Amino acid sequence: MGHSSSGRLTLRNIMTELNFAAIKPEVEHFVREMVDKSSLDLRVEVLQPEPDNLQIQFQGFDLPLLLGHNAELLDAFQYIARRAFAKAVADGLQIDFDANGYRESRSQELELMAQKAAEKVRLTKVPFVFDPMNAQDRRIVHMALVDMQGIRTESEGEGQLRRVKILPV
Repeated sequence: MGHSSSGRLTLRNIMTELNFAAIKPEVEHFVREMVDKSSLDLRVEVLQPEPDNLQIQFQGFDLPLLLGHNAELLDAFQYIARRAFAKAVADGLQIDFDANGYRESRSQELELMAQKAAEKVRLTKVPFVFDPMNAQDRRIVHMALVDMQGIRTESEGEGQLRRVKILPV
């Protein structure tokens, strides 16, 4: 706790971790209010596995609404919370939303899709372009293929239309 990258205890790191601990109830209140105002039947649990990481877990009847359409609503809630606590996020606080292990399943699905598409590109030498994805999903695809020989990845497009392209080398 409170150590810099050099392993030294710093006042700035201690203050940041104290601020993160103090912000947990604020984030929890904010998320509960957001869910209540949405009229969704969801329960919220806020976990803090690390001093700089808050994990917001959802349970309840309306999980299918939260996770439908590639979890657009879950992503929207996460985006709003991160914007509302932008100062803490800029200071290093990670705020992650999940439900029923969706993030891990989505990550595995994207990695598998990336591997299959990359193999096709290596064999055919024809570029492959994914449908538009959010930044988190694009990062998973890029990271899944970073060490693969014979291909490279890049993102193209703007805003909601940004997508990953796999190119032969």
